[in-house]
Amino acid sequence: MPLPPRLFPGDEELGKKDDDHKPGARTPLGISWQHRRIAYGPHKRNLKRAALGLVVLIFLYYFFKNMPTDLENPRPRLRYDQSAGSGSAARSGTTPAQGSNQKAGLEEVADISQHYFNGPIKFYQLATTLHAASRTKGSESVNQNILFAAASLKSASILLPIACEMAIRGRNHVHFALMGRDDISMDILKSVNGLSKDCKIIYHDARPDFSVHSTDYRMEVSCSAGFNHINTFVHPQATFIDASGQEELFFIRGLKDRANNLGRTIIELPENAEQTLMWTTLLDSSSLKAWNQVSIDILIHAPVSSSGSLIRLLDSLKRSDFFSSAPPRLTIELPHEIDTPTQRYLEHFRWPPYADQNSGSLLAIHHRIPQHGLTEDENCIRFLESFWPAEPSTSHVLVLSPQVELSHLFFHYLKYNMLEYKYGIITNVDENLLGISLDLPFTQINDSTTFSPPLANETVGPFLWQAPNSNAALYFGDKWVELHDFIAQSLSAQRTLITPTTLNEKLVSQTYPSWLEHILNLARVRGYYMLYPNFEGSDGLATLHTELYQSPEEYPEPEQQPSSNELTADPAHHLSLKQKEAPLVTKSLLSILPFEADLPTVPEMPLLSWDGKPVTPVEAKSSAESYRQIFRHRIGGCDTTARDKPRVALAAGDLFCLLDNRTEKDEDEAEV
Repeated sequence: MPLPPRLFPGDEELGKKDDDHKPGARTPLGISWQHRRIAYGPHKRNLKRAALGLVVLIFLYYFFKNMPTDLENPRPRLRYDQSAGSGSAARSGTTPAQGSNQKAGLEEVADISQHYFNGPIKFYQLATTLHAASRTKGSESVNQNILFAAASLKSASILLPIACEMAIRGRNHVHFALMGRDDISMDILKSVNGLSKDCKIIYHDARPDFSVHSTDYRMEVSCSAGFNHINTFVHPQATFIDASGQEELFFIRGLKDRANNLGRTIIELPENAEQTLMWTTLLDSSSLKAWNQVSIDILIHAPVSSSGSLIRLLDSLKRSDFFSSAPPRLTIELPHEIDTPTQRYLEHFRWPPYADQNSGSLLAIHHRIPQHGLTEDENCIRFLESFWPAEPSTSHVLVLSPQVELSHLFFHYLKYNMLEYKYGIITNVDENLLGISLDLPFTQINDSTTFSPPLANETVGPFLWQAPNSNAALYFGDKWVELHDFIAQSLSAQRTLITPTTLNEKLVSQTYPSWLEHILNLARVRGYYMLYPNFEGSDGLATLHTELYQSPEEYPEPEQQPSSNELTADPAHHLSLKQKEAPLVTKSLLSILPFEADLPTVPEMPLLSWDGKPVTPVEAKSSAESYRQIFRHRIGGCDTTARDKPRVALAAGDLFCLLDNRTEKDEDEAEV
């Protein structure tokens, strides 16, 4: 059988062994192959190895570049396990080894935002201190806890000295909460700010985990949630924050929103608060709780042709420091005839002076229509109707005479004393306190006898006096409401009954407005008294200028007055118009307070009767009871055998029986 044809018949080398092609063969082809291997073989292998090594290096570069570390990559992967969340490493989102190089890493990637993390919020350091705060009775809604909170280290350095001073005073339990991003230990924070163990502050680390890398939104939610936790366990009566412009915006938004929802008081300290508002450290928690609740209205009754005095008073109000409190509303009562300087000044007058276009005006100007002179009763009614407190317990009125000029610290003094004596702890609040005077009178209320302030244990200090004041005095809202009812029923009684001469005698000089007589009667009936300031030296919170004095328009002109009565004599001869003008206080409030520690309580202060005689609280109460019985019978129309009527809050109905007699008469006529 013949063999099959070759698949490649022309290729004879296909069937030949490759011995001649071996590298070691001595044939010309083998020698040529050996030379090529020697010349090019190792070079190719080196190139391959270099290329492979380059690929490996590139791989390793990208591998290490994308590893979860803060050294190069600004977006590491974060862990949520407990071990990663312990200590400062959890707050910053780094391991201890990475934390040592965190500052260098942040500098290298300064152009890339580090605030990117927006995950769940955990407070690993807060629970321990909150449970430890149970000794301050934080579970009770009413306690003595005050909170200082900050997110910025600069704000913390402002608040901590104030918190330390308050804690040393011992009237409150002081807490401090840090809620910011900075990864600083609380021990270092206390050391940097020079706080020793004498500062009995309870510290709370309210920073969330991974705070360094948290977004502003996460930090805002964290501040809100942190304050909610603190409120649950501490129930702070008031919270101090820095409002000087150093604080973080996310902190202010988050904390204030949650505090408003919880009904908690936020006290914003302005710039230089450590110098001007250190008196806040003297107040207790009950007083500080009412910080934002109280409001003050300023009432000015301008007589005819009083442009110079009125402009001077309004200029002093514009220079006053209202710190972080809401500025008071201002009401100016103008006569029918307005002089040209006053009209031009009021056209450009703005109140409050620092109000912008978005804030509303707090100025109200009333103009009288009748051109004739007002009677005493008409003037009294017109003036008292200029103010009515929406909330008698928190709304008060400051009455100012155009002859007065105020110190820029007058509002500091008013708020300090008002919070202490009106809203302080129960043992320090006196319901018989009618108001607070800024003016220290030179004469008694009859304006014919000089007056010397009493001393408490030979120490200069505030005192209590039953005589009211019309130059510069704050009257509490609840007493003002009672005064309205008292005057209304008194005027009705005067028209119905014949008032005895002994009770109808004027005790207040006609250099003062007529409405002051009604307040004096109310003070004598109830046993009320006012708080008067008394500082060492001649400085004062208000000074009285008498060179442009005008007598109240409800009284006749001086030349028409009988000169035999010293109360109605020519005002130019009265002692109050001859007193020297006291210089105004320019220092801080603490520098002029007579007591370096807390303010004296009401029982510790000297008490004077309406005529300037020293009396004890027991004697004052007995005198008020005796005068009340006489007043009810001779002015109130009550029978001597009638039993005392129960006293109703904010009313004076228990002093009058005219309405009762009228009702009984109507019932008898109905029966007939």
